[in-house]
Amino acid sequence: MRRVLLICLLIGIAVCLSIAESDYTELIVIVRDNSSINKVAAATRSVIADKVPNAPVYLLRSNAENDVQKMLDEVRQIPGVESAEENRSIALTAADAAAPNYANLAHALADLLDGNTQVSFYGVNVLKAYAEQPALNVIRATAVRHISTGAGTRVAYIDTGVDPYHPALQPWLEPGVDLLGQNSASELDGLDHAMSDLLDHAMSDLLDQRFFFTLNSSEGTGSFPPAFGHGTMVAGLIHAVAPEARIFPIKAFDPYGQTSVFAIVKGVYSAIDAGADVLNMSFSTDIDSPAFHKALDSAKASGMGLTAAVGNEGTDANLYPAAYSPVYGVAATDADDKVAGFSNYGSAVKVSAPGVLVISTAPGGRYAIASGTSFSAPIVAGGIAVISSIRGRGLSDQSLIAASADSIDVLNAGLERKLGMGRINLLQALRAGK
Repeated sequence: MRRVLLICLLIGIAVCLSIAESDYTELIVIVRDNSSINKVAAATRSVIADKVPNAPVYLLRSNAENDVQKMLDEVRQIPGVESAEENRSIALTAADAAAPNYANLAHALADLLDGNTQVSFYGVNVLKAYAEQPALNVIRATAVRHISTGAGTRVAYIDTGVDPYHPALQPWLEPGVDLLGQNSASELDGLDHAMSDLLDHAMSDLLDQRFFFTLNSSEGTGSFPPAFGHGTMVAGLIHAVAPEARIFPIKAFDPYGQTSVFAIVKGVYSAIDAGADVLNMSFSTDIDSPAFHKALDSAKASGMGLTAAVGNEGTDANLYPAAYSPVYGVAATDADDKVAGFSNYGSAVKVSAPGVLVISTAPGGRYAIASGTSFSAPIVAGGIAVISSIRGRGLSDQSLIAASADSIDVLNAGLERKLGMGRINLLQALRAGK
């Protein structure tokens, strides 16, 4: 394996919803009787563009000149229609982070981090700084590995995909699902040749709106799409906490961070069909989607644990999917249990977890430093897998991980009862679950 270290700073990823500019309009329609969908299509002069397998959820497409609100009003009056909404585009965008300046901290940490020393980690050599990082000690993940490693569980996540060839992840990855028509759940499928070449050659001081790379060569510079690598980093943190859990990537976002509500809904049902024990969603939005909510209710009813990032605006926010009752919204804390300056807080937060300068896997067989609630959420997802491995699927894993958390209110004056039940503690969770 190449002895190359990639250092990445991600202040945070937020999700914004907006109506896609296109020459057609799309509606997401849920029906009680599948035969009703033909009536809906006829009434709106639409075609059935897609359907969620094993669920009565349809995507209808019609001429963009149609009045969307009028169409929705008409559709909702048709017998057999449970809900109807516009299919909006979703874009992963860099969030504005509050002080302190994590970019400067990442630069300093990059200078100190040993990017060469490797250790054996469940049969594979990985970067020591990744396998033995402070975040794992904070949540007591290393202290429970003699009890549970997540073996026998499957953790799904909806994101940009994964680097399927990363040495640390490859033995634990399942093929997953591609919802973008790019042939596989690989993040590399969405790159053009120029970007692929960047991964194959060493770079130096590559800086764009989202990434800071420091590699051990001075060859060439360039920039990657703004969401590239996000999914691989999420997968790496799941694996760091639950090293023997199977990882099931669901690729719904392209490397430029683009997707739609329907794709996300389809992703949730893909996790249900896969029999996932846990589903992680490292994104957030202020739009309440009935179809998305219903999908998550179904996932929870199947016995799945659900985790989501609460967002990175540094404010009291009630964003989705974290705000949905079946989902455990996760806030970000640092190594001293102080809430991160960028992390949202409030009623959507069920628990907190490390999310400041954590170390994870990155495309090209490399590793990354990252900050954001996007990276706190998969740490909790891995924790639920560790508990599920011992207790069995759906046996109150989420409530147990919250009830056993360490309160951090005293360390975060002014945010009492706004950081959930506290920072997760896997050792206490497993002891309480016996």
